[in-house]
Amino acid sequence: MARIAILLRDRCHPKECQWECQAYCPPVRMGQECIVEGPLGKPVISETLCIGCGICVHKCPFDAIKILNTPEADESEIVHRYGYNGFRLYRMPLPPTNGITGILGPNGTGKSTALRLLAGAEVPNLGDFGHPGDWAKVLERFRGTALRAHFERLVNGSLVTAVKPQYVDRLADEPVTVREMVGDRPGAAGVLDAIGLAPVADQKLARVSGGHLQLMAIARTLAAEADLYLIDEPSSYLDIVHRLKVARLLRRLGGSKSVVVVEHDLGILDYLADQAHLLYGEPAAFGVISHPIPMRSAINTYLTGYLKEENVRFRTDAVRFVAHPPRPASRPHPLVEFPELVKEFPEFSLAVASGSVARGETVGVVGPNATGKTTFVRMLAGVEVPTRGAPPPGVTVSYKPQYLKASQKASLRERREALATDATFDAGLFDRELVPGLHLDEILDVALPDLSGGELQRAAVALTLARPATLYLLDEPSAYLDADERMAMARLVRRQVERQAISALIVDHDVYFLDLACDALMVFRSESPNGTSGRGEGPFGMREGMNRLLRSVDITFRRDAETLRPRINREGSVLDREQRAKGEYYYEPTG
Repeated sequence: MARIAILLRDRCHPKECQWECQAYCPPVRMGQECIVEGPLGKPVISETLCIGCGICVHKCPFDAIKILNTPEADESEIVHRYGYNGFRLYRMPLPPTNGITGILGPNGTGKSTALRLLAGAEVPNLGDFGHPGDWAKVLERFRGTALRAHFERLVNGSLVTAVKPQYVDRLADEPVTVREMVGDRPGAAGVLDAIGLAPVADQKLARVSGGHLQLMAIARTLAAEADLYLIDEPSSYLDIVHRLKVARLLRRLGGSKSVVVVEHDLGILDYLADQAHLLYGEPAAFGVISHPIPMRSAINTYLTGYLKEENVRFRTDAVRFVAHPPRPASRPHPLVEFPELVKEFPEFSLAVASGSVARGETVGVVGPNATGKTTFVRMLAGVEVPTRGAPPPGVTVSYKPQYLKASQKASLRERREALATDATFDAGLFDRELVPGLHLDEILDVALPDLSGGELQRAAVALTLARPATLYLLDEPSAYLDADERMAMARLVRRQVERQAISALIVDHDVYFLDLACDALMVFRSESPNGTSGRGEGPFGMREGMNRLLRSVDITFRRDAETLRPRINREGSVLDREQRAKGEYYYEPTG
């Protein structure tokens, strides 16, 4: 076994603690320099002297230390390392000659690092973190491999790369319009039109939505003339319509160019890529990149958690999907019934047909952006006052909004303690089910404004579910989460709703998340060509609801024979043609 010691430097605050890690370390107490003060005033942990007892991990008040016992690591496979007790990445993905290769793995295991290394934005240091990366050493390390040719082309300037960054919200600070940001390259106007940005092309970036920023970043990348396109999380902020539109554009690009895509929406990645590299390891500690695997096998391997080729198990329990049975003709236990609701704004109007949500039922709310989904749940939550109709009386609601902002400097633990004495907060449920179920243990003592987008999302969902309610309203709970976190959250929400015999409405765009979490769907659509009115109907059974949604976006799904997960059919394939002929856009297995 090899031992890896990781210090999460952003969480380590040595001036605010008593150096418990050093004070309680058994080797230190025996006179060995296992934990010493480093040049930046933070602890440095010797992986050689560490005995793996884990005392420092539990004593650290900021959960800033990880001690990992891993299978014997091949140090010759380290491609990049950040500091002595920092993250290390093993192996590299291989860009295809042409076509699309996906990269799939949890947040914090090195996906974005791998893209930076492939782009040449950072030179691999091969584990020698004390010195800057040296191209001569890199070329020698990868001699005789396809990666050698890739790095040679980077060094001599014959390989042109185009990178779509992960965090597109930072682009809003640029004082330019969408058209100016995309540029005046040949074909830029065609990309703007194809991706759906023509109506906002002359607006300043600060005035457009997160979805438009994402589309603009993708359009800018696609408009560049490059040999290798590196696309980091293209689905964030996008509804299912735009996800599929982007996926089709990328597939067209992959017909003649080399494309590498990092994506957490498994349905979109399955549709997009020809093959994928899986990443496994420990977030913020280390990541190992697998050898390329054909796409169908890659996602099935990811769901089962066993990489047969390397004899590595990275998931304790396999993720299992179920074929939803047809919805019963009558629903005998409606818990929440709402009348027709209408909301009129100066430039938009929404009408939602009356409906009901049954006891123990989770209902997904689906449809394109700007059709009124968020307005609907805000009306049910009492945040938005309907123009006509009224939220159901006597229904207690717990609401997680779409956009999160942590204004208080308090940590999640401090928020839990402040709410514990309130009758509207179930501290026992929070500690017993939600903290372990959403993997919040390590961030309980981190100030909420310091959490990443995914960490803040999980914290907000936990606080929402810990409030006893008749109806839970979760607006885009999968945003910023990796595939593992999405699937864990979907199972947890469904389990809580069934166990407590309550109801939930979930607005989301990830088909895998919805398939795992939901029993029924409400479907929203635009009722005018210029998008000035929206209409919501349902709930419908999963099959009927998905058929309505997928018919509107003109794509068909099937279920994988091995895992029962939803899979997008390639346009024009035999199954695609057969299902369209039957009107079955969301196909259920028979037999």
